[in-house]
Amino acid sequence: MYKLAFSVVLFALVSNIAFAKSKDSDEEKSAPEKCSQLQASTLFVSDKGQKGSAVKLTDSHKNAESQGWNFDEMSLYTENGDLKGFYVTYTRPHPCNNKVGD
Repeated sequence: MYKLAFSVVLFALVSNIAFAKSKDSDEEKSAPEKCSQLQASTLFVSDKGQKGSAVKLTDSHKNAESQGWNFDEMSLYTENGDLKGFYVTYTRPHPCNNKVGD
């Protein structure tokens, strides 16, 4: 008799724990995703062509700034010791940080 009662109580506890865990996971799934602080964009500025690298980088910076991007980082790209261009990274606040009413 005690074994049956113990089994029923144990089953009730285990099922309640399982139900609680599934309810928590459903709530986590429906929770809004966290917004990243920054949005980043990296582009390649080639060193080839008639324009010099400085002019191309200046144009790139002006274009990015006009769209709300800020210069973050630049890396040189060389191949066999020759300069081929630059990887330039720009950042700006992520659009989901600009929601009205937050």
